[in-house]
Amino acid sequence: MRTGVKITAFAAALAVTFGTAYGVGRVLDPVIADSAPAPAHDGKHAPAPREGAGHGH
Repeated sequence: MRTGVKITAFAAALAVTFGTAYGVGRVLDPVIADSAPAPAHDGKHAPAPREGAGHGH
């Protein structure tokens, strides 16, 4: 088999693969988009400042 035919077959298979993935993504995207986004920052993981911290004792 010639190199040009191999490259063309590979490019066609790659285009079909990505086209299928794009089509599946377009079908499933509206289902995922209906969920509420997570809050960016809620501050729950920040530790409370300790009493006397920062005095160098």
